[in-house]
Amino acid sequence: MKLSVKKALIIFCFCLVMGGFLWFQHALSASILQERDAIEGLAKQEVSLKGAIAQKYALLEVYRDALSKMEQSRVEFPADNVAFFASIEKVMAGNKLKINKVNPVKSTTPDRTAVSVSCEGDYLNFLSAISDMRGNKPAVRLFSLTVKGQEKGPVSADMSIETIMKGE
Repeated sequence: MKLSVKKALIIFCFCLVMGGFLWFQHALSASILQERDAIEGLAKQEVSLKGAIAQKYALLEVYRDALSKMEQSRVEFPADNVAFFASIEKVMAGNKLKINKVNPVKSTTPDRTAVSVSCEGDYLNFLSAISDMRGNKPAVRLFSLTVKGQEKGPVSADMSIETIMKGE
């Protein structure tokens, strides 16, 4: 009987050790599976966050492009009548138009300064001058225009141009 009790005790201890080992393996594998699920969840979250970051960078790039375009198209206002007249004369002379007269006139609103310009020259040069006024740094508004001409030869134009002075 001694031998069978020893065998039983050894078998019991072996089963106890094996049971503990199997329980430890089960707990470890359950923990590994739980960590694996957490890693998969974090990987999915990483993908969605990378997409959100890429979208934010795209929006930031659009914002920077719009801001740079706004900086390029920033308008200026002339400081005084001399600067206003000079900018008009520069556009006209740059397009080979002869200025006959420049006279101050009453503006459409009291906070603006206006001039009447009478000029003559080639029709295409005149159109180019009108276009250049639009792209010129000092902001101007053409509020009256009369063009006279014949089939051949120069055209004459009377126009009223107004602006807002920097100090007003």
